[in-house]
Amino acid sequence: MTAVEVHSGYKYYGKSNDPNKKIVLNHLNMSVTRGSIYGLLGASGCGKTTLLSCIVGRKFLNDGEISVLGGTPGTPGSGVPGPRIGYMPQDIALVEELSIKETIYYFGRIYGMSTEKIRERFKLLKELLELPCNDRHVGHCSGGQQRRVSFAAAMVHEPELLILDEPTVGLDPLLRERIWQYLVDTTSTSKLAVIITTHYIEEARQASCIGLMRNGILLAEDSPSNILERFSCSNLEDAFLTLCQKHGPSEEADQTTHKTHTLRSIKSIDDSGFKKTIPPLTSPSDEKKDLGRGLYEENLIAKTVKQLMSITTKRRMNALLSKNFLQMIRQPAGMVFLFLYPIFQLVSFYVAIGGNPKDIRLGIVNDEVYNIEDCFNKSLITTFFHDDYDCDLYKTSCRFLEHLNRSIAIQEYYNTFEDAHQAAKQGKVWGFIYFARNFTESLQDVRDNVRDADPGSFESSEIKVYLDKSDQQVTFFLEKKLLETYREFAEGIMSDCHLPKQLANIPISFEEPIYGTFNDEFTDFMAPGVVMTMIFFLATLITATIFITDRLEGVWDRTLVAGITTLELLLAHIITQTSIMLLQCVEIILLATFIFDAQNQGSNITVVGLLMLLGFAGMLYGLLISIFCDAHSTANFMATGSFYPMIIMCGILWPLEGMPGYLQYLAYAFPFTVPSMAVRNVLTKGWSITNSQVYMGYGAVGIWIFSLLLLCLIGLKIKK
Repeated sequence: MTAVEVHSGYKYYGKSNDPNKKIVLNHLNMSVTRGSIYGLLGASGCGKTTLLSCIVGRKFLNDGEISVLGGTPGTPGSGVPGPRIGYMPQDIALVEELSIKETIYYFGRIYGMSTEKIRERFKLLKELLELPCNDRHVGHCSGGQQRRVSFAAAMVHEPELLILDEPTVGLDPLLRERIWQYLVDTTSTSKLAVIITTHYIEEARQASCIGLMRNGILLAEDSPSNILERFSCSNLEDAFLTLCQKHGPSEEADQTTHKTHTLRSIKSIDDSGFKKTIPPLTSPSDEKKDLGRGLYEENLIAKTVKQLMSITTKRRMNALLSKNFLQMIRQPAGMVFLFLYPIFQLVSFYVAIGGNPKDIRLGIVNDEVYNIEDCFNKSLITTFFHDDYDCDLYKTSCRFLEHLNRSIAIQEYYNTFEDAHQAAKQGKVWGFIYFARNFTESLQDVRDNVRDADPGSFESSEIKVYLDKSDQQVTFFLEKKLLETYREFAEGIMSDCHLPKQLANIPISFEEPIYGTFNDEFTDFMAPGVVMTMIFFLATLITATIFITDRLEGVWDRTLVAGITTLELLLAHIITQTSIMLLQCVEIILLATFIFDAQNQGSNITVVGLLMLLGFAGMLYGLLISIFCDAHSTANFMATGSFYPMIIMCGILWPLEGMPGYLQYLAYAFPFTVPSMAVRNVLTKGWSITNSQVYMGYGAVGIWIFSLLLLCLIGLKIKK
């Protein structure tokens, strides 16, 4: 009839060979019978919570044995963790976004209960614990109300063993009395065993048995009446104080416990009349225990995979999915981020990137005319055609300025070269153009005499351009537009003079690009990489704190104690986040296609498939971060810290061919470098998935997905 039996339980934190390791449980013996209430009393930090974690299978002893409900916690078929036990941790450990009713139904479903049974138990517990209205969210309840909901969640499935860690903290005395009376009545009429820890020592007088614990040692284990009688005390607090005084001061006891347990057995308290605790001098090899535990965990994973195919697991999975979706949609700020941020980011890219610079101020110094207003005379004629062999030019600098697009360059006129140069240095203009005094005469001399022209004519016929090159993109744009303007200017003169094109002195020839035009080629080049990185890192940021939040709120441990496996938790989050990621992908694709008219010369299915696979990889990367990081700040540092190096080196901002060889190999290893190249080739060149570069993109994402999923499973196995 024993529910829990602990024999020589020994637990420490740190390395086994470290003399300063922290001993939490020091060869502790404990026995809890069915149909009884066991009150575990002790100061904070004495090891109560660690002992309970070992009993429910969340932690393992370094030495000694634990038997719970006839089996070893964590072994297949023991039901621990699982529905045979009910666990109320010291923290609230509830999802704040769920309502009270949804919380009880959530725990009922993961325990495998039917809806009718949950409804029946919820009605009983609601009346007993005076729970608030059903639709009130847990986060809107007071501390005492939250503890009552937490207690109801532990009791909803009528467990065989109920473990309550500080259940009555923050409750009023009347409600504490009702809970104790309920536990007393229930244990007296059933085989339910209850282990309860409390700081209210006196209320433990209603327990069947009391264990007084201090510094990892169970000092006493007996009924409350026997303890009071043996110490001749009127209340348990005095008895506990007397026993602690016999054992020594707290700090001194910690050091003594550490030293004596590493050298010899603990000396029992003979005059108290309690049974002696004689631990062995040496413990079994930790390595053997770890090996056995590893073999067991492999069997547990295999068993979990089989359970995923069962109806019960499907019911639990529905409960997990419902919790995940409700937790997500009841965070308005999070929902705005999920669905509006992709739109904002894509709109920002297409609106801000790829447009021609406009209203650039460009200085003009024209020494060819005495008054710049002469250039604006509508009756000005710059070419005079006489016959097949004679065509005179006049003030052609004005013709060039007329060709210069005023929407691209706002012309600022200066009288001298020095004035324009000073304005450019002060940032008033981006640069300036200078025409020599004899510009037209020199241009005509070069045109007519070519190599025989006067040497000074070659220099005077040049349009001298001085630009601020601090911004390469704007400088490149201005140079290109000025050369295009010169070509139009020269072709116009040839046309007026009836001269063949090959006689024109045009400094550069512009050919049509194979793909795209100057206005959108940069946007088309960057768009695939920007969209791919956006989908990847948006999925990463969304999932990078999921498991951290669950662990910090205590929901992680409580769910695992209920029998949910880490594989089920991972699968539930993958399903939830995949649905969100699919909606985001569709949102981005529709926006790029129908609003910004992104052209696709290939298959839409090929592009969409690659985008969604990359988003899935980003989601797994975020889950991996949340598994190994213990704080939100660390997870954010990991996510953002990996973002910028990948963006810089993935070929979006600068071609990979311009990087050192070793850096190219590193860049190709990033999850979205090869896929971005594949999408770009599909969009601009119409390549299909049969092309090697395209299916290599799929292969790269597939390798990342497999690797990240494997690392997630390994991480969950380590961190659980």
